[in-house]
Amino acid sequence: MGLPWPRLWLKRLWVLLQVAVHVAVGKVLLTLFPERVTQHILSLGQQTGMAKNPHFTHDNWVPTFFSTQYFWFVLKVRWQQLEDMTERGGLAPNCPVVHLSGQRCNIWDFMQGNRPLVLNFGSCTPSFLFKFDQFKRLVEDFSSIADFLIIYIEEAHASG
Repeated sequence: MGLPWPRLWLKRLWVLLQVAVHVAVGKVLLTLFPERVTQHILSLGQQTGMAKNPHFTHDNWVPTFFSTQYFWFVLKVRWQQLEDMTERGGLAPNCPVVHLSGQRCNIWDFMQGNRPLVLNFGSCTPSFLFKFDQFKRLVEDFSSIADFLIIYIEEAHASG
């Protein structure tokens, strides 16, 4: 699966340019128009659920946008997405993961015969945590016919 190497590197170069321009323009706009850009980011937070947690204020996560760490994170995610292509009805990519015990394995290692494997990707963001109870109910309701796996992904925003 994935793209041939020359084509992959051309696409990576294109993604690098896109992310660099996105972060540079965002940083300039955040510097010139901090209130307006903050309002826009907050409206995105409303759509994703990030702004729903009263203990997780926008002062914690708005400043992380357009930072160096943000640049590297977005670039890494976008590059990984280039290699994680699959076709509808095809097999999901067998991505590497690290078990809670520290053991390295792949997603397919969690499959049990022909049982469906339901994957839930998330990090400790308010939107993920607010929906965790719904996911627990799905597990309770359908664990007799499917297996469930939560894959913790890297945080999208800098901490501290």
